Amino acid sequence: MARQKASSEDMKVKRREDDGNYGPGGVQSVETGIELLVALARLSAESPLQMLKTIAQAAGIPASKAHRYLVSFKRTGMVEQDADNGRYRLGPNARLIGVAAISGAQVIHAASQRLPNLSKVTGFSSTLAIWTQSGPTVVWVEDATRPITVTTRVGEILPLYTSAIGRVFSAWMPEASIQPLLQKELILRYGIGARGLKTKQAELNKWREEIRQLGLGWTVGEVNKETSALAAPIFDYRGDLPGVIAIFGASKYFDIDPGGRLAIEIRSVAEEISEELGYLKKHEDDCD
Repeated sequence: MARQKASSEDMKVKRREDDGNYGPGGVQSVETGIELLVALARLSAESPLQMLKTIAQAAGIPASKAHRYLVSFKRTGMVEQDADNGRYRLGPNARLIGVAAISGAQVIHAASQRLPNLSKVTGFSSTLAIWTQSGPTVVWVEDATRPITVTTRVGEILPLYTSAIGRVFSAWMPEASIQPLLQKELILRYGIGARGLKTKQAELNKWREEIRQLGLGWTVGEVNKETSALAAPIFDYRGDLPGVIAIFGASKYFDIDPGGRLAIEIRSVAEEISEELGYLKKHEDDCD
C-alpha cells in the first residue's frame, strides 16, 4: 500500500515536470504556447493562413511539438484550421483577447457609446475599425435592427481597395503604411502586373481625393455584391486617424448619397467622437 502511494506521488511529480512547472510561479508549457501564438500573430501580417512548419520555425520549436499545441489551441478557439489547405490562423478567442487588450483605448470607448444609437437611428449595422499591422481591423460591431442584416465580425481584416472603411484609411494614412498592403491586396485579388497596379492605384487616388473632400467613403457591391456601406473618419487631438466608423446593409435599402440622411448621421457621429478625442477642425484647415 505504501509502495502504491509512493508510486502515485512519483507520478504526480512527473506530471508536474511534464507540464513544465519550473521556477517560482512559472509554467514553461504555457510560455511555449504563448510564443507559438505570438509567432502566428506576427506571421499574420504577411498572410492570415500559415503552414505548421512555418509557425514552428518562427516560434523556434519542432513541428511535432507545435502540432500538439495547435491541436489544443484549435479545441479552445485560439486558432482555426482551414478546411481546404490545413493551414492555421488565429481563432475567435484569440481575436477576443486582442480586442479586450485594446478595449481601454479611448477611441473604442467613445465609439462603443455611440454606435448602438447610430444603428438604431439608421436601421443598419455599424462598426468601428482601427489600424493594425495587418490593415483595417474590426474591433466593434453593432447589429442592425432591420430583419435583413449583413454581418461582419470582430477581428476581421478589411480590404483597402474594396471596403468603405479601407478607402477612408487609404485617404488619410501615411503612404508608407498603405502601399505594401495595398499592392499585396491588389495582386492577390486581381492577379495583375505592374501596369494593372498603376491603373488601380490611379483609381484609388481619385477616390481618396473625393473622400477627403466629402469626409466620407462609400462602396456599392464590392465586398459583398448585395451590400453597400458608408464610412467616416475619426480624428484625435493630434489630427491623426485612430479609427473609422461605418454603417452597412442591403443595397436595395441603402442610400449612399453623400448629402443624404445616412451620410449626415454617420458624419455627425464621427465628428462627435473626434471632438471627444480632442480633435479641433482647425487642424485640418491649417493643413489645407
